[in-house]
Parts: sequence; C-alpha cells; structure tokens
Amino acid sequence: MKEQAFDAALVDEAAQLTEPGTCAAINLAERFVLVGDHEQLPPVVRAENDLTESLFERLVERYPDAGVMLDRQYRMNQRIQVFASTEFYDGQLRPATPEVAGRTLDDLEGVSRDALPETLSDPVSFVDVEGDRSQYTDSEEAARIADLIERYEAAGLDRSEIGVIAPFRAQVSEISSHVPDDITVDTVDRFQGSSQEVIIVSFTATGSLKGPIFEDYRRINVALTRPKRALVLVGDSSALASDPVYERMLEWARQ
Repeated sequence: MKEQAFDAALVDEAAQLTEPGTCAAINLAERFVLVGDHEQLPPVVRAENDLTESLFERLVERYPDAGVMLDRQYRMNQRIQVFASTEFYDGQLRPATPEVAGRTLDDLEGVSRDALPETLSDPVSFVDVEGDRSQYTDSEEAARIADLIERYEAAGLDRSEIGVIAPFRAQVSEISSHVPDDITVDTVDRFQGSSQEVIIVSFTATGSLKGPIFEDYRRINVALTRPKRALVLVGDSSALASDPVYERMLEWARQ
C-alpha cells in the first residue's frame, strides 16, 4: 500500500500499536483518526523502551481536547462495568442500552441462576482461596475454578460460553489440566479484544502482590471487562488487599 494515498486513515486498536507501526498507516493520508483505549494493554515490545508508549497515548496526553471518549459500551451489564468505569474512566462509562445494563445469565436459553449457589447468583462474585503459596501456579485455585465451571454447567450454561483468565502462562497450563479441553483458558494479554458470557479470573497470588503483571493496572482493567453477564474473581483476599486498587476491587466484588 505504500504507493497509495488516501483522504483519511482510520487506525483501529491504535493504543496497542507501536508508534512506527501507526505512522506507516497515517502517513498515507491527509487526515487520520486513531481509535483505541490507552487504559488497556500497551504495545508489546521485548524490552522496556520508548516504543511501549503508543502514538495514541502520547497524543491523548499532549492534546486532550482533540480526543473524544466513546462512553457507551455494548458488552457488560451494569453491575460488572461499575468498577472499570469508576477506576479507569472517571465514572463516564455506561451501558449503551437498558437491555445491556440488565442482561443476566437468565437471558440465555436453558440457563437459570436459581440453579447456581447463592454465592454465584450476583453478576460479580469473589471466591476466597488461600492458595498453595507457589509463585507462578496455584493448584488450589485451579481446582476451585474447575468446580465453578461444573456449577455453571449444571445451571445450563454451555462450556463454550465460559472463559478463564490467569496472569501467568504457568497458571494457564495448571488450570487447563483441571478443566475440559473446550474451556478457553488464557492470559490477560491474549484475552484482550475478546469476550465471554462468563469470565473467571485466577489471580494466582498469595501473601502479597509482586511483579510487573500486578503493578500495571491496565491488565486488571482488561480482565474485568471481558464478561457480558457474570464475572467470578478467584484469589487470596489478604494478598489482594495489600494493594489499594485491588482492595477497592475486593470491596466492589463483595457488595
């Protein structure tokens, strides 16, 4: 396309593109529009350098008046979206329609929330697991997640409508060994851009939160905004409460 020219270039997911990658597109046009979310995951690079900041993020910070926030979302019900809206979007994010705001598992054919344990009847649930205190895996969390999946299946939910997110590849493998093969289990990074009716998040942390994977709050924003109708957080409450953002997340999940 380098020999072509356009009146306008629209770049989707621009917050995940490196600046040179974005320039390759916008230099072909007289005007450009970047579409993305710099409160979610940045460009993936092998080393920490200036390329971790996208052109999208740089322009939003330098010229805030040129940006327009798309404040209506079509995925999450009201209860699920509250934390992300408050924590990352100054409370501006809201469901696009009343139908999106009020969607629950009962809307799905053959599924009944009455068949679920009371702890899972709310669209947002927290399951406290002390864990086995390993660094990158947690077999106790994996076993509990397998049990949760069985309970959702018993309530009529198809396994293809359940996704499991974990912070480490080792925990993805651990969980995969406990659940059926057709359950989607993956890292936060690989889940960005996708969604499921039910999302279960394994935090895989005991005692305290250590490492860049927890320090970059954009990752938790991605994880918490993947579900449409139900979100289950599985982790050690004492570890999560050691960080102010995760502590606020706990308070929200337990409301």
